[in-house]
Amino acid sequence: MSYRNSNKQKGLVTLFALMSLILISYLSKGIQTSYAQNVNTLNKTLTLDVKTVLDKVAVVRGDRQTLWIKAFDANTGAPIGGAIARATVTYADGVTVRQFAVATDASGVAVISWTIESDTVPGTFSVTYGVSAAAYVTEQFDKSFMVVPQSLNGHNNNDNHHDHGHHH
Repeated sequence: MSYRNSNKQKGLVTLFALMSLILISYLSKGIQTSYAQNVNTLNKTLTLDVKTVLDKVAVVRGDRQTLWIKAFDANTGAPIGGAIARATVTYADGVTVRQFAVATDASGVAVISWTIESDTVPGTFSVTYGVSAAAYVTEQFDKSFMVVPQSLNGHNNNDNHHDHGHHH
């Protein structure tokens, strides 16, 4: 029995030693953190800059639309890899919604690409997109693009002119 008790005491002593170590490192960390925060207020908060490119301003039904999102640090201009780029696309019918979440690569780029269904109601599609990364303020933006029944120059291989002669 005495062996077990001495073991318990050793355990307690170790526990106290560990706790005081944790406390000391916590206190010294606290001092470092407050210093880091002061430096940070001088440099402004961490903000992301986001550049986006929509592949097409007008998309023919059945074609792909692609959104490129690039995230970088507003202060340093360094690309932010591993950020999450999210996009919500609301179709012209106001009912259909597509949601995407893609991580940015090492160069800060995320590519979101999808096919606009060929039976989609044409019109204005709105895109709400944002980028979030650890320690950065999440930024959110809006864009829109048109979806048209057929290409503007009248040549569309997907459409075999089924609507000829149907005058309603």
